[in-house]
Amino acid sequence: MTAYGFPMIGAHTGCLNTPYNTVESFMEGIASGADVAEVDVRAAKDGTAILFHDDSPLFREKTYEELNAPEIRARLGPIYETRDVVRLERILDIAAMNRIRLNLDIKSEEAIEPTIRLVRRYELVDRTYITGESGDLTIRHPDIRVLWNAPSSARAERSRYSLYVEQVCRKARTEGYHGLNLHYADCLPELVEQARAQQLKVWVYTVNERRDMENLVAMGVDQITTKAVDELVRLKRERAL
Repeated sequence: MTAYGFPMIGAHTGCLNTPYNTVESFMEGIASGADVAEVDVRAAKDGTAILFHDDSPLFREKTYEELNAPEIRARLGPIYETRDVVRLERILDIAAMNRIRLNLDIKSEEAIEPTIRLVRRYELVDRTYITGESGDLTIRHPDIRVLWNAPSSARAERSRYSLYVEQVCRKARTEGYHGLNLHYADCLPELVEQARAQQLKVWVYTVNERRDMENLVAMGVDQITTKAVDELVRLKRERAL
């Protein structure tokens, strides 16, 4: 255990072998004991915020109702042969009845405003974090906690890592971000120390191996996103003994 306590546990969508961006996946994240549950958010033609990772021209051509016609949604992937595309509103309904925090990973600029409107309607601002596409969200909605998705550090070149840390921390601080969201392989103690000194949170993804979890806990990161939620919960319980 670090002096800063155990990081928040983030359930990656599709955790514990559930289908990505489904109600089942979100519910599994809650049941697993995670502190935060992630979903990917895009928008249909009519501005409906929906759960989906990859882009498709169908999102610009079809309203939400049209998208869910069986012959259309099946074109999005095999799981949609038997499932509707999930509206973000459905997930917020569930979140409002549970004490789960939300990581809304916005995948397109078109989804930003529909997402924020729903978060406000459900009065979930205090439990919501935004990652992914953020545009000028920190300016238009300064009360929303947004973590900047930092680019790769090219950390193999150790001589450049300090410059990388300086640049990403400066950008996050000056542009009003809550913190950094980055691939765990790009996270070293130097970055965590500098971010903490500048009052920035450090989130890492997607951490599925026990050894990597232990290293990141020791560094003092603030949140770990994982598909192996059960393993990270187990580590937390062991550290509490």
